[in-house]
Amino acid sequence: MKGKHIGSALLVTLSLVLTVTMAMAGAMPVGALMGSKDATVDGQAPLPHTTLMSGDSLQVKNGLAMLALDQGNRMILGRQTQASFLREADAVTVSLTRGNLSLYHPQTVSSFRIKAGDVTVSPAKGYKTLGQVAMADGFLAVSAKEGALQVEKSGAVQQVAQGKTITISTDAASAPVPGPQGRGKPHLKRVPAAVWIALGVAAGTGFVAWAIVNATSGGGQAVSPVNPAP
Repeated sequence: MKGKHIGSALLVTLSLVLTVTMAMAGAMPVGALMGSKDATVDGQAPLPHTTLMSGDSLQVKNGLAMLALDQGNRMILGRQTQASFLREADAVTVSLTRGNLSLYHPQTVSSFRIKAGDVTVSPAKGYKTLGQVAMADGFLAVSAKEGALQVEKSGAVQQVAQGKTITISTDAASAPVPGPQGRGKPHLKRVPAAVWIALGVAAGTGFVAWAIVNATSGGGQAVSPVNPAP
């Protein structure tokens, strides 16, 4: 009888340990929200330097939000943007539902990837990278301002070199529009004007990102993502 009680107690203890372990695994930090304007995390207005956890959802209305990820990786989400975050074994995944973002990767070991439907965008290895990603009407525009970005869809991979921009349909797109295609590359399409507008917004956000990167990495005074210094 005593042995049964001990066995039951062990089972309860193991169950509690497993529950706590699973809860901790599902709540791993992915980064920090360094500053924001008109943004919410899981529907709540955040404070500066709020820790973002795996599973959190960030929505920006008519402002912007600056994120600090591992090892100096940074990201700024622009107006009308929604994204969620997941820490996986090899990298942080940012799932972009709509809107635009600017990204900075300082050529470190730690990286991240952006998923928009069936398209994945990540900094190319070996480069310090500054780029923009904009999503609208089922299309994605990817622009590399410095360094290079890697775009993958259905196993096909294309590298976006510095100064280049590509557009690609996501699985949320309507019927395909004829356009140039390349062997072993994602299919490129003619793109609605809404995507170029979104990319223009992302580019504007990118200037703010670049100012922040220069200020923080150069040892100068950090620039506010909401009120950048002149």
